Amino acid sequence: MEKIILANWKAHLSGKHIDEWLTTFINGFHKTEGVEVVLAPPYLYMERVVSQVRDLDGIGLAAQCVSPYPPGNYTGAIPARWLKDMVRYSLVGHRERRKYFHEGITDIAAQISECVAVGIRPILCLNGEGLAEMKAALDTDELQSIMVAYTPDSAVALERAPELASIEKEIGRLSEYFPGCPVLYGGGVDAENAAAIMALPGVSGLLVGRNCLDATVFGQLVRSL
Repeated sequence: MEKIILANWKAHLSGKHIDEWLTTFINGFHKTEGVEVVLAPPYLYMERVVSQVRDLDGIGLAAQCVSPYPPGNYTGAIPARWLKDMVRYSLVGHRERRKYFHEGITDIAAQISECVAVGIRPILCLNGEGLAEMKAALDTDELQSIMVAYTPDSAVALERAPELASIEKEIGRLSEYFPGCPVLYGGGVDAENAAAIMALPGVSGLLVGRNCLDATVFGQLVRSL
C-alpha cells in the first residue's frame, strides 16, 4: 500500500483560489514513488477539482465529511453515495466536526458504515482518547476497512507537532486498538518534519492542515518526502 499525504483545505479555499492552487501545484507536481497525494476540497467544489486531477497519476481525492444517513429527507446532508464516484477516502470524526458540529461516537460510526457500504475508505480521526468506545461501535467489516489518523488536539490547534518519540508511542497505541489498520499522523506537519514523521515505524501517511493552503508550500512539503 502507498503511503498518503492528505491536504485538508477545510473551509479556507473557494473557487478562484482553488483554480489558482491547482494550477500552481500541478505545474510543479511529480509523483513520488510509494506516495499518494490526497486532496480534500469542500464538497461545493469537488467536481471542479475532479475535472482537473482525474487523469493525474499519484493524486486522489477525499471528502472532508459525509452524512451519517443515506439519501433521503435529510436537508443539507451529503450522502456517501453521492461521493463514491469522486473520492477514494473520507475523513470522519475530525476534531472540528466533534467540537463545532457536536458529532459523537454514534454519528461517526454511522458515517463509517455509510462510507464502507459504497466503497469509500474512511479515515477515522482520533486524538488518543475514547479508543475502546470507538472501536466497540464498529463491526468487523468496518474495522477491516478503516484507516486511523492520530490527530492530537494540541498539535492541531497550535500547528506544532509533538516530539517524534511521543508520536511514535501514540501511533503504537492506536495500532494496538486497531490492529491491521493503517495509521496516519496529523498536526503541525511541515516540510521540515514531514519526512521524519513519515519514516516513523507504523506511520502510513500524514494529514496536513495549515501548510497545505499555499500550493507552493505544500509542493515543497511533498517533495521533502
